[in-house]
Amino acid sequence: MESSLHNQLKLRFGPEAGGESEVWVDGFRIDAVDPAGTLIEVQTAPLSALRGKLARLLDSHRINVIKPVPITRWIVRRERSNGADMSRRRSPYRGEHVDVFDDLVGIARVFPHPNLTVTVLGVEIDEIRVTYKRRRRDRVVDRRLVDVVSSVALNAADDLWQLLPDELVGPFTTLDCARVLGRSSAFAQRVAYCLRLAGAVESVGFNQRRRIYSRQTASPCPATI
Repeated sequence: MESSLHNQLKLRFGPEAGGESEVWVDGFRIDAVDPAGTLIEVQTAPLSALRGKLARLLDSHRINVIKPVPITRWIVRRERSNGADMSRRRSPYRGEHVDVFDDLVGIARVFPHPNLTVTVLGVEIDEIRVTYKRRRRDRVVDRRLVDVVSSVALNAADDLWQLLPDELVGPFTTLDCARVLGRSSAFAQRVAYCLRLAGAVESVGFNQRRRIYSRQTASPCPATI
């Protein structure tokens, strides 16, 4: 079932921008098409689900993948999924653009591509929850957009550095990356994987069996359409 967040973003980048929504292109249903003819895919689920579609369409179509990353989250409670909102409180959770690396690994072998843009949207959302008393747990039944607070467009390998802090300079290992980001080693490995496959870093050696990476400055991908 389509979430309110997905539908709101589909309309925002399609009809509300002067384009269309729910368009069939080469046998695939596309969320929206903007006035310039760029295909818009809103992906609130993992980006890996788009691999097949991107592989089939990228050589002949410009595609903008809209990936929302919750920066601020409000918890809204209801007695039932289609009932009225009963309460709303701000979650202590705070997201960051860098969180998108958890999903970028799913299309790391596709990005960058001259016809592909990944737009990372920092969003404020309401998360609708219903408490099931028998199971004594909450279930998220919907997410809806409150506001778009930031946007980062990724077109070329070098654009990935916009997601990372300036402290991550010079040769570094995944251990250095984890320390700078304040994240787990597993997350840092996903970051390094995306950077390496995109051509944003190169391996320059090892430090105690940890691979050392150095930043590469890549030129933007030339457009093919």
